[in-house]
Amino acid sequence: MSDDEDLVVQLNLDEEVEAAARLGSQEEALEWSSNVAVTLIVVGSLMGLWFGALLFAADPQDVLENPLFIDNNTATVSGQILSAVDQGNLTGGDPIEGIQVILLDIEDKPTPHSAYTNRDGRFSMTDVPKEQSFILKVAHSGNQTLRITFNPGDQADLSLTMTPGEGVIEEDLRRDSHLEGAVLLASVVASLTVISALFGLVGATEARRGKRYRRTQYLCGLALFSRGGIFIGPMLILAGMGMLSATKHQFEDIEEDED
Repeated sequence: MSDDEDLVVQLNLDEEVEAAARLGSQEEALEWSSNVAVTLIVVGSLMGLWFGALLFAADPQDVLENPLFIDNNTATVSGQILSAVDQGNLTGGDPIEGIQVILLDIEDKPTPHSAYTNRDGRFSMTDVPKEQSFILKVAHSGNQTLRITFNPGDQADLSLTMTPGEGVIEEDLRRDSHLEGAVLLASVVASLTVISALFGLVGATEARRGKRYRRTQYLCGLALFSRGGIFIGPMLILAGMGMLSATKHQFEDIEEDED
């Protein structure tokens, strides 16, 4: 073999070695990217599982009793009493002074809370327990008796009208409790959060197997609803999906489609 032929052979060998080195580096980079993508998806999904577990453990009653929502267990009951308006001669609507306002418990028994209206027809009773309903009773000669059932703290101010005549006017101002609905909604959200996070873990497993790219991305897309850390978890999963997109040629179904 001549010197020229030896030189050609050596150059070809050098090119093959260099190409192999480049190929090895590319494969290492793709494998590293794939591992990072799987890690991001797993971490984001685990955050979703943690968030869902917190939702399951949360007690709506604890939220309602949080100091951010209420200051204490008592309320001030206040309001104003006016005379009824006579549409015929356009009189009335004036504040009534000196009327006694008393609170009865729900069984119609007297409580220590009572007050008299001032010259502006206003009254106020402090330190009324919130955890029970009361009946506010106003009786005044020549007017119908008022019996207002309410929960302290639900109304900022009561506006009452004394109507001439006999008899009793009953009114119930209590609001329906939405606690059961809040519990159901929290349970549904927690369940969807956990299920979405599990989809993410399955997607990470599929990414590790490297067989079905589209299936992997669909599963990871569902995991975005896990809301781990509100937005941190979904952002990690989305970043992992982006890295998988850049390395999708490693998946078997993508290679088969290209072939």
